[in-house]
Amino acid sequence: MGGLIFLSVHSIMVNRNNGGNVIMANAWLVNNARTANNLARNEAVRRSRAEAAEERAQLKAKKAAEAVKKEMNIARQAAVQRSKAEAAAERAARAASRGETSSRRNKTNAANKAAKKAAENAKKAQANAERAAANARKAQAEALSKNVKNKLIALSRRNINKREMAKQGRKIYIQAVKTKLLHPNQGANTAISQQFLSTYDDFQKFVNGK
Repeated sequence: MGGLIFLSVHSIMVNRNNGGNVIMANAWLVNNARTANNLARNEAVRRSRAEAAEERAQLKAKKAAEAVKKEMNIARQAAVQRSKAEAAAERAARAASRGETSSRRNKTNAANKAAKKAAENAKKAQANAERAAANARKAQAEALSKNVKNKLIALSRRNINKREMAKQGRKIYIQAVKTKLLHPNQGANTAISQQFLSTYDDFQKFVNGK
C-alpha cells in the first residue's frame, strides 16, 4: 500500500516537472520569436532608410546630369553663333578690301565686334559646361559611394561565413571601381575616393576580425 502511495506521489511530481519544462520551453520559443521579429523589423527599417538615401543620391546625380546636358546645348549654340559671326566678319573684310567706304567700314567693325562677342560667349558657355560636367560626375560618385556603403553594411549583417562575405564584398568593390567614378588614379574626387576606400577598409577589418 505504501509503495502505491509513493508511486502516485512520484507520478504527480514527474507530471509537474514535465509541465514546468513545457512552460519553460514555450516561453523560450516565444522569446526567440519576439527577438526574431524585432531583428526583422529593425532590418526592414534600416533597409528602408538606406533605400531612401540611395534614391536621394540618385536623384541628385540625375539632376546634375540634366544640368550638364543643358549647359552642353548652350555651349553648342554659342559655338554656332561664334561661327556665324566669324563668317560675317570675313565677308565684311573681303568687301572692305574691294573698296572700303564709310558704310562698309561700319559693317566691318560691327561684324568684328559680333565675332568677338560670340567668341567670348562661346568660351563662357564651354566653361559652364565643363563645371556642370564636373558637378555631375561628383554627384554620381557620391551616389555610388553611398550605395557601396549601404551594400557592405547590409552584407556584414547577413548570416553567412566570413569567407563568403569577403568574396561578395570584394565583388561590390570591384564593380564600383570599374565605373571609374571612385578610384583616385582615374580622376575621381579625392574626398569621395578616400571615403569609398575607407568604407571598404573598415569592411575588410570587420571580416578579418581586426
